[in-house]
Amino acid sequence: MANEQAVEVPQTLEGWFLLHDVYTLDWKAWRGLTDVDRERVVSQAGGWLACHAAVEKGDSAAYSVLTQKGDLMFVHYRESPDALAEVELSLRSIELSDYLRPSYSYFSVIELSMYELQAIVAMRLREAGVEHGTAEHEAAHEKEYAKQRERMNGRLYRDIPGGAYICFYPMSKRRGEHVNWYAMSMDERRKMMRGHAGIGHKYHDTVTQIIAGSVGLDDWEWGVSLHADDMIVFKKLIYEMRFDPASSLFAEFGPFYLGIRRSSDQLAAALGAGPRRS
Repeated sequence: MANEQAVEVPQTLEGWFLLHDVYTLDWKAWRGLTDVDRERVVSQAGGWLACHAAVEKGDSAAYSVLTQKGDLMFVHYRESPDALAEVELSLRSIELSDYLRPSYSYFSVIELSMYELQAIVAMRLREAGVEHGTAEHEAAHEKEYAKQRERMNGRLYRDIPGGAYICFYPMSKRRGEHVNWYAMSMDERRKMMRGHAGIGHKYHDTVTQIIAGSVGLDDWEWGVSLHADDMIVFKKLIYEMRFDPASSLFAEFGPFYLGIRRSSDQLAAALGAGPRRS
């Protein structure tokens, strides 16, 4: 049996756990309520959302889903799977849940690959003119690594990004007969991800990207959330990334969910809870 070269597995850093929960509304039952009853249900739901968005460790947000894939999407960030289960079950305790039908959900955990951390450290050392292979380089590397690791905590443990719109989709890396991401060397993968990240960086002023790992947790390998005040920028960013080899050769995508953010005071608009038409 031929010896096979071991493939180096990249390390990751993990932060908050994420749940994207999508529901459709039972419109027939919802329309059957009186204006007073609907106002009561919406008010209770708004209070529920405000309460769960105010937790010390994590965040919650609601979005109106565009297209017929759903009506409402709740996004939750929490410190543990148990805390996510708690907020998921708490929705069942309010009256709005009587009119919601599960449509889709996705579970993941905010992830930063060491690809990125190592690339940042290397860039900082090059900018400082520290020569590779020297004792000075080793000391500077350890110092810069610790600095960047601390800085990463703000990305691992954060609130849900602002922005009027969200684009959420799951994805995986291809591992078929002709191309297999997981059979490539670390250097090859690192080089591709560096180019991929460079495209994303071009949009950092207009888009906040949250990458969450889900290998062994859900049906795909990552869940990606994009947040922005202009929905067209999602199209431009993703379209440009499709031409990058990390996507064009290796990426497989699941369903896309587009949403409009709704505060606790805006749930009435999300539920079409204005006065009934005569």
